Amino acid sequence: MTRRFAGLMTAILACTFFVAACDSTKPPSADCIEAARLYGEALDQNSRAPADEKAENIAVRKESIAALEERKVKACGE
Repeated sequence: MTRRFAGLMTAILACTFFVAACDSTKPPSADCIEAARLYGEALDQNSRAPADEKAENIAVRKESIAALEERKVKACGE
C-alpha cells in the first residue's frame, strides 16, 4: 500500500511541477489530471513488473501504455 501511495503521489507532484514550470495561467483540467495519473500508474506498474512481463515483451501492455500516453497528450494539450 505504501509503495502504491508513493507512486501516486510522485505522479501527482510531477504533474504539478510540470504545470508550474510551464508558467500556465490556467490550471489543468480534471481530464488532464486523470489522464496523467493513469499514465503515471501504468508506467509505475510496468517498472515493477517481472522482466518477462514488461511492455517491451508484451504487445498488449505496450499498446495500452501508448494509448494512455496519447490520451494524456490530448487531454493536456501537450
